[in-house]
Amino acid sequence: MQTTIDGLLNRRVMLEQPANGYRVAVDTVLLAASVPAEPGQKIIDLGCGVGGAMLCVACRVPNVILTGVEIQDDFVGMCKHNIARNAFAKHVNVFGADITDLPERLNDIFDHVIMNPPYHDEIRHDVSVDEQKRKANAIREGELDLWIEAANNLLQSSGVMTLIYRADRLNQILDLLHDKFGLVEVLSLRSKISLPPKRIIVRAHKAGDFHAQFCQTLTLHEANGSYTEAVEGVLRHMKPMEFVHA
Repeated sequence: MQTTIDGLLNRRVMLEQPANGYRVAVDTVLLAASVPAEPGQKIIDLGCGVGGAMLCVACRVPNVILTGVEIQDDFVGMCKHNIARNAFAKHVNVFGADITDLPERLNDIFDHVIMNPPYHDEIRHDVSVDEQKRKANAIREGELDLWIEAANNLLQSSGVMTLIYRADRLNQILDLLHDKFGLVEVLSLRSKISLPPKRIIVRAHKAGDFHAQFCQTLTLHEANGSYTEAVEGVLRHMKPMEFVHA
């Protein structure tokens, strides 16, 4: 497999990834910046791929204990190399598994779950013909329920799940969270101020009674195509994402 070495967070994180097929995108860095983690907390990244999100969290928040789960063997191997490349081996690890069949010993022990579930319906025509990319991006009917169920099982009672997903699936996500989580913060992402949101970042707090809190929409790009000041701060300067309640 041909690979490239790319930099995230202004090259504070160096990442090997496939030259073709599934590649880390801006979504990964925005997701990592949205995790309200504190030093010493335990975090698990479901479907971690080559490790982009969890390595960005490890770079931003000192002394967190991170575990990645990935089903594709090639990505697991690459992720291990990336952990070592960025000198995080003391407190970051990864193992290969299906997120719907995780060991019970992992239940109820994590402060945070982060995940970027596959976006595309497997039966739709827009699914990639590249097998590796298809596995990373395509989801079957009912599988999103399983991802959220897994996150709920892994979190301790005060834990938080942070995910990024398609904006047009918001109602589905809220329905799935309703009986499992308390406060759910929703941050919409739009490419430009004139366009509707395409992505949402959701932070679901396990404790308390369910209620949704919508935040001010974040615009990624200025009219000229450059990143907005807020996004530039996240992508280059390791600033956390701000969830400003509307």
